[in-house]
Amino acid sequence: MKPETRASIVCIVSRLIAGKRVATIYDFTEFRHVSIASLPDAGCLKEFDEAHRDYLPGYATDCEYHYKCSTTGVCIDVSINNDSFMGHVSGSAAYFAGNMRGDLVTVFDHEEAAHFNYRISGCMVERDDSDSICSNCWYMK
Repeated sequence: MKPETRASIVCIVSRLIAGKRVATIYDFTEFRHVSIASLPDAGCLKEFDEAHRDYLPGYATDCEYHYKCSTTGVCIDVSINNDSFMGHVSGSAAYFAGNMRGDLVTVFDHEEAAHFNYRISGCMVERDDSDSICSNCWYMK
């Protein structure tokens, strides 16, 4: 599985497990920060965030989740059990499993037969206080 695909999975499971809108992650394998806006799937992830704007953290526990991006047609199936997850990227041999502990996410990529570790280093939060320039601005927390 491509590193960009794993980064997208980290964003999706972070949203489903903890309710976090990820802006950047730190990839411990490549020793670098990855901006979510720079990923090839950035449009799909933005679409995912918009669809889950009112999502409550932990709601996906003990259920299966299917997400299909309308622009690329890529499908991701994820099963959530508390802080653990497993899933598949449709149309590929990309199976994955992992867990989330605080801001740390571990993904086991079956195709690579390896673990990959990430830290969520920035979460987007919608500002709606009177000090903001506009109610639809985003900032890094």
